[in-house]
Amino acid sequence: MKKKPNKYWFWVWTVMGTVHKDRQDDPNALCEVWKNCFILHARSEREALQKAKKIGRAEAGDSKGSLRLDGKPAICKFLGISSLGLIHEPLGDGTEICWSLQRCRQSTALKLPSNEAALLAEAKKEIRYVRPSQRTTIA
Repeated sequence: MKKKPNKYWFWVWTVMGTVHKDRQDDPNALCEVWKNCFILHARSEREALQKAKKIGRAEAGDSKGSLRLDGKPAICKFLGISSLGLIHEPLGDGTEICWSLQRCRQSTALKLPSNEAALLAEAKKEIRYVRPSQRTTIA
């Protein structure tokens, strides 16, 4: 009997671009760019990449014609994947799912953390838009 291959958790950043519909083929058109981080369960990095592309393509579109950018009809395009990696620890509270590394002067590094009040205000604003069905309950 064949042993089932292991599945791994991956993180992936998709890149989406929203542009005015009448300029969607213009490479110089202004574009709103969204990077979205997802976690995926896959047997290999290739399967994870395919799943990520499927998610990105599913997010593309014009919201049945209602999507607007600066008040004008717009379209959201899947532009690709910016990065993909493996989650090395079991998922749970405090699990590190992705990271970045850069070199800079200490004076620059000290400016990287955000103000706590601003972080809390932004998170509180986002929580207001979560539907009750999306909330998780603690058992």
